[in-house]
Amino acid sequence: MYDDEELDFTKFRYVLYARKSTTDETRQVRSIQDQIKECLELADRMHLNVVNRHNPLIETQSAKRPNKRPIFKQMLKDIQAGKYDAILAWNPDRLARNMLEGGMLIDMVDTNVIKDLKFYTHHFSKDANGKMLLGMAFVLSKQYSDDLSQKVTRGVRGNFSEGKSPAPKHGYIRDEEGLYRPDGKNYELICDAWKMRQEGQSLEVIAKYMDDREYFRVVKTTGHKVRMTADILSTQVFCNPFYYGVMISEKTGDRVDLREIYDFIPATTEEVYSDVQLLSRNRKTSMQTRRGKGFYPLKAMVQCAFCGHNMVAGPSTGSKGKRYLNYRCDDEVCQAEKRRINTKSGKPKRSIRAKYVFNYIYQILEEGLNFTEKDYDHYYKNLESITSDKRTKLQMQLHSLQASLKAIDRELKDRALALVSNRIKDNVRKINEERIDELEESKENIKQEIEKIQLKITDPQQDKLTLEQFLNLSKNAAAIVRAGNSNVKDAICRIIFLNFSAGVDEMLSYQAKPPFDRLLKNKVFSSGRGPGN
Repeated sequence: MYDDEELDFTKFRYVLYARKSTTDETRQVRSIQDQIKECLELADRMHLNVVNRHNPLIETQSAKRPNKRPIFKQMLKDIQAGKYDAILAWNPDRLARNMLEGGMLIDMVDTNVIKDLKFYTHHFSKDANGKMLLGMAFVLSKQYSDDLSQKVTRGVRGNFSEGKSPAPKHGYIRDEEGLYRPDGKNYELICDAWKMRQEGQSLEVIAKYMDDREYFRVVKTTGHKVRMTADILSTQVFCNPFYYGVMISEKTGDRVDLREIYDFIPATTEEVYSDVQLLSRNRKTSMQTRRGKGFYPLKAMVQCAFCGHNMVAGPSTGSKGKRYLNYRCDDEVCQAEKRRINTKSGKPKRSIRAKYVFNYIYQILEEGLNFTEKDYDHYYKNLESITSDKRTKLQMQLHSLQASLKAIDRELKDRALALVSNRIKDNVRKINEERIDELEESKENIKQEIEKIQLKITDPQQDKLTLEQFLNLSKNAAAIVRAGNSNVKDAICRIIFLNFSAGVDEMLSYQAKPPFDRLLKNKVFSSGRGPGN
């Protein structure tokens, strides 16, 4: 047994550890700076030797689950190695909110690896009662964390079942009760957009139509104005069943029909939504069939470093009559700014040759993908952080495909009824019969896609890379991309990268997809015309 009075605390080397989770639900926990201040006040009163007084260990990761805090883990290793003797923290829950790490700390105290623990809000004594109270503090912090998480989940589910969600929607505002209501002119423009899309208008034309009529949504937290773009229409509006009245939870993937809960005013109908899903699918399928001819790799992945717009991919003719693939920014405002900067020729540098982009990619893949089995473990664990978002996207895809089936069934019914008529001409009958065959084929393809998505929703990590695939990607990605055709280059790059950014001096930078963004090391790569990060 140990007695506090027998220990000379002034001879111990204390390490100051502070933690505040960025996702802490309570938002009541002291800020990190307050924790540090009060801990140092305690240290001064007790004349403790805090060896990292001017460089305290600060962590912003949650302690709810074990093995998620690298700084905490390194601190325990340093204590085992003899660098520190004891720990100073604001409260026991700053050290652990799970029983695994709580048990590790108690065991290290029990074996005298940790010689003392000091807390601003909790008195610890290194005896049987002190260790029992410390264990109870860890148990209570875990119970509080679990109970709070359950309450938050219940609250989110409860609000969702009432048609409430914190997610903003274009064309709508939330009233005092948290219900979605039409946002005046913005709502009318969203309604127009759905009609235009059903009529076959392109995303670019619709976005320009809305921009010309001064559509924008204001972000409450920053006051930033979000204007409509083709990308927003594609990824946030035309794929979302919310606009005819069915909302899908971003947390759980649950569905609720807003029209049955309150007087929700939809921006379109379910029939129009189904038509738009089928139209988008047909256009995508048509584009895929033309990939061999007129397909350009990295489409919508190369962005202008000045304005942020996607650069247009297409061929151009060089001085000797040869054709080259370029990525070109066509934004007029951006061109004016580039013209001002480019003082040598007075002409804006509008494009970048594809070969410089791919030379940059080859170097990243050759120099940056030195992955190991340890990196694979990190990759595997990080899949958890994107599973929820991916699940929501799968739910959206599933709903879109189901809507496409409805549109196909409706057209099949109309054409079948037309064939029954005796007055139909032979050439029209033949066209209807051929169209029915096409629709039946599309229907079977959609059903197969639905089955695949439903399987992924059941097992959201189904398409994760195996260790062998992961290491092969690390080892061979550069060679495969360098030797592959346009389709292969595009497919491999889309697994790893989110986008690339190109400036007028052809400096390049990139963003990788999670979890590759954390695995790729910070390096400097040469783009062939200048360095890029």
